[in-house]
Amino acid sequence: MKKTAVLMIVLMVSVLASVAVAGDKGAGMVGRLFLFQKCDPSLAPQDTEEATEEDAVAEYDENGCPIAEGPWPIFPDNRRWGQMKYNILGPEFRYSFQGKNLDPGNYTLIYYPDPWPGEDLICLGTGKVNTGGNIQIHGSMEIPGGLPQPNDANYKPAPPSGAVGAKTWLVLSEDVQCESVDVVDENGEPVLDEEDQQVVEAPQLLKWNPGSYLFEGNLIIYQPMDALDKEDDGSEDGSVDNGVEGEEEQESEEEEAPEIKNNNGKAYGKDKQK
Repeated sequence: MKKTAVLMIVLMVSVLASVAVAGDKGAGMVGRLFLFQKCDPSLAPQDTEEATEEDAVAEYDENGCPIAEGPWPIFPDNRRWGQMKYNILGPEFRYSFQGKNLDPGNYTLIYYPDPWPGEDLICLGTGKVNTGGNIQIHGSMEIPGGLPQPNDANYKPAPPSGAVGAKTWLVLSEDVQCESVDVVDENGEPVLDEEDQQVVEAPQLLKWNPGSYLFEGNLIIYQPMDALDKEDDGSEDGSVDNGVEGEEEQESEEEEAPEIKNNNGKAYGKDKQK
């Protein structure tokens, strides 16, 4: 009973933290998460011989990511961004993501568990940016244990933020390894551990190109419960519409980015504390 009560409290906090939730009927079981660009390579310090004292105190690292401690701020002009609708409870994690103003390429939506390189991350889905700079990724999957996973540093409250929840990132597909891989040596022979078992490399990020990524505006929580899977009256059950398979993406869908009144970003990057 105590565990159930704690879980429900955490879920209520998650609903509030996820910016918005489901419809007028108050089901409150669909979350909406915004993702934002938080690094810009053009802001990286320039290596010049005429550096001033102001230049000596850099605000951004070599990738154009903030150096200061604390959550990374969101650019006020909302450059590249996206939003994901997802179910907070249910037998499967269902989501629908749309990204805007992206550079050309293939992208993968991931659940990223801290710390770097995000071992045992989960690739939710992959898509390609269309000519209008937009991308749509929809899907559903079973995630035993829910989000975040127990091996995630964000699974339990920890200083300095005390935040609990899962990070959701949109990354370049070439930067992420979505499946476990058997490790082999330079001769192609299997690498064995001390017990003569095959060494396996877990799903993880292989490269770090944050200037091309979108990072979560808030942490999210998902619990694989069946409570919302049935509706007696056939009305809206708070489930996420995953779209129609094979439907063409709209080349140019005009939609304004959400207004940012303060910094609600949680992304700290691969070398930052939670």
